[in-house]
Amino acid sequence: MKQTATNYLIDQLELKVMAQHLPWVAEILDKAREMEHEQIAEAYERGEWNQGCNGDAKQYYSDTYNTPKNLKKDTFG
Repeated sequence: MKQTATNYLIDQLELKVMAQHLPWVAEILDKAREMEHEQIAEAYERGEWNQGCNGDAKQYYSDTYNTPKNLKKDTFG
């Protein structure tokens, strides 16, 4: 599975945040991860429509990016 630059950064920051007990920072990191998921899904949907591909954004994201660390929040419900 691939890891986006944003997910890498968040993973590294979470290690530091957990050690410092800063829950408000963890909330910001979770929101950033959620926003990136939405952006990837939107970009995929636009590309699919333009290119006539079959599939959906949820499956694409799951196949490409869902690693155990990235499964903390499922943007697609």
